[in-house]
Amino acid sequence: MASFFSPQVSQIGGRDVELRAYNPVDIEVTYRDTSGLNSANQTILAEKIKLDLSSGYAEQILTGSVRFKIGNDTFLDRTGTLYRNVDPATNSGIASGVVQYGNGLIELDTWTPNIDNSVLLQSLTTTTDLPPVNKLSFRTPIIPIRPQSLTVVVSTLDFGQLTLIADENGAIETSRAHGKINYITGLIELFFYTKTEITASNRPEIEAKPWYDILLEYEEGGKQYINTPVWVDASSARYNAIAYTYIPLDAEILGLSATRLPLDGRVPIFRVGGMCVVSSSKEYVMLDHVAGKIYELADARISWCELEDSKGVKVPYDQYIVDYDYGKFTLSGDFAVNALTPPFTAKYRYQDMGLIRDVQISGQITFTKPVTHNYDTENTIVGSALVIDDMQARYTRKFVQQTWGNVWTDEASGGAISANYNDAIYPIQMTNKGAIQERWALVFTSGTGFKCVGEYSGEVGTGTVNEDFSPINPTTKVPYFVVKKEGWGAGWANSNVLRFNSISAMYPVWAIRTVKQSEPTQISDQFQIMLRGDIDRVV
Repeated sequence: MASFFSPQVSQIGGRDVELRAYNPVDIEVTYRDTSGLNSANQTILAEKIKLDLSSGYAEQILTGSVRFKIGNDTFLDRTGTLYRNVDPATNSGIASGVVQYGNGLIELDTWTPNIDNSVLLQSLTTTTDLPPVNKLSFRTPIIPIRPQSLTVVVSTLDFGQLTLIADENGAIETSRAHGKINYITGLIELFFYTKTEITASNRPEIEAKPWYDILLEYEEGGKQYINTPVWVDASSARYNAIAYTYIPLDAEILGLSATRLPLDGRVPIFRVGGMCVVSSSKEYVMLDHVAGKIYELADARISWCELEDSKGVKVPYDQYIVDYDYGKFTLSGDFAVNALTPPFTAKYRYQDMGLIRDVQISGQITFTKPVTHNYDTENTIVGSALVIDDMQARYTRKFVQQTWGNVWTDEASGGAISANYNDAIYPIQMTNKGAIQERWALVFTSGTGFKCVGEYSGEVGTGTVNEDFSPINPTTKVPYFVVKKEGWGAGWANSNVLRFNSISAMYPVWAIRTVKQSEPTQISDQFQIMLRGDIDRVV
């Protein structure tokens, strides 16, 4: 705040009187006998203090050369911004205004109140050999640049400092600056201008400018426009950006050869023609848990649903039934809490899978068809899909051998035997739900009895040639396989072996999780692999 006192006027009034020598005239005089009778003072609150450091001459001020004092405050110029009372120990000060390099005007937004308003110029350097420009083009020394990390600071001659930030697409767009950055190559192009409508009133002024050319005019929406240059000091341009650097991958640590991986180790997972899945995961908190009650979720056509208690323990799958089409689930009639801890939460997910038509570097992905659900930013993720095609459980490598030596090979060892199993007529039955990836040995313990041993599963059951043999998979509650009794031939003896391998209806997936170098934020973590199965429904 500054105080200003205006001079007190005398309020003298005048009038014309025609005087004649032969007529008596009364002369009227108006005067003030008390000097302070009408005196007054007024305090004015100034929003800004404006100064002209280059009054009397027109030369461009060099960036960083301005230093002056107002009272006890010292102001320094840094790329067009004036900082007050910079601490030499920390090199920090208070941003208090701007300086216009083209005309020397100073505008102060903040200052210390109730101080002497005299200005003491301590430093100022001007030049006539540094022409201003309205375009900048340069390249960063290291690449690639991390998106949204570029900031450019430049000083204009008439508008002070400009701070420019590139968006995720690399575009820089303000009323006075327009440009872009290529994050891959690090090339930056900036154009400085303001879009100005040409009217009858301002046309003479615009045409008088030295930069004016009629070819610069253009029409838009029935109006005539021209891009008025915004002159900047090229020497004042500064930028800040974050670039990626890559450390060569060690094949021994990675566990695979890095020869065919990109230099940055990042593999593109979205490609035109590939499959993509949009997925939204939500939760539904159950207010009660009544056996036989139907609970309705907020979304229909869900793809996955599980119930958990308050401690994250999963509710057994046989305790509820999910209606995926209508987004409902029903607690079974014999539902019991037992060791679970209420309240219960239904975690569910709905998805859309589509063929990718277009992929932009900005991350925008376009499908060949519209999505069928409403997705919000908070709960939605987009991921690529590994297409497995049709899978069918089967068995292979069936053979017999004389004795069992606990050696898992895919070829028979020892001498030949006459006994065999006729799988040409009675093939071993496999189902997608029951079969696992395993090597099996049916080792005879007598002429008719045998035990079933898996390479990884161990002994899973015993059987005889007089009955169908179907060991149960404890996970899916259906048989691993079924060996028909009609397929057994004669001649089996103790220690004879029937060997075969079961191939599950599962696609081999190698899950590698990559975590950036950082301190751990939690003790444990987990993830879940989800397989999607499409079927043909009969209407």
